[in-house]
Amino acid sequence: MEAIFEAIKKSFNNKIKVETKRPNIFQLYLPLYHEDGDMIDIYLEKSRDNSFVIADHGKTLQRLSYEFDIDTPNKETILEKILLENGLNERNGNIFMPTTSQTIFTDLLHVTNAYSKIGSMKYFKREMLESLFIEMLEEYIFSELVDFNPKSKVVPMPASPEYEVDYSFSPNGHPVYLMGIKHPSQAKLATINFMAFKLAKLNFRGWVVYESFESLGKSDISRLSNASEKQFTSFNNFKEDIRYYLEKERN
Repeated sequence: MEAIFEAIKKSFNNKIKVETKRPNIFQLYLPLYHEDGDMIDIYLEKSRDNSFVIADHGKTLQRLSYEFDIDTPNKETILEKILLENGLNERNGNIFMPTTSQTIFTDLLHVTNAYSKIGSMKYFKREMLESLFIEMLEEYIFSELVDFNPKSKVVPMPASPEYEVDYSFSPNGHPVYLMGIKHPSQAKLATINFMAFKLAKLNFRGWVVYESFESLGKSDISRLSNASEKQFTSFNNFKEDIRYYLEKERN
């Protein structure tokens, strides 16, 4: 233990306080802070094999929960993405990472930077807005468009389950199939699906809604334009116009 504590003291010019919480669990008080000036909660744990772990004992997610709940599968996915990108592990709310006396200084800086990001509602909301396009789309469809009989994960050709569409509506005798487009791969998939339905001579309408029309390449947009009947260039555009176009399908 002495070696790793000496390494920490040396790295932080002795500006450190150590408090024993339980056997082999120590809280480190270091000059590392959140954006609002609160000190970041850091713990050092020693395992039976004499290895070490930097942990937060759930304090980071607790801090986030004061203003922001991780209460949907997609929000959990975002958290997992942040943890993976930062080489962190999480168990029962405790976010941790192995360390050694040789790497303790850089590991502490890395981990506390990640804690600060995760604990920031502003950062997490930015990640959420970038990642939850499909969740927001689905929430809107099933709360605001229920009179058009929406369904999700629809397979128009049961013998070909690989041609699945995100949503379908039934405003009249033929269905409207809607695909949400975030990435070029989804644009290609929507193009393939709609072309397959046309080859099978299905009576349908193929529509798409983009998270960001400008982020896709011209070739992807061109192919999808040829395969689909209607494109909404953004989620806001979709919300503004979808009911108008579904009503037209009723006529």
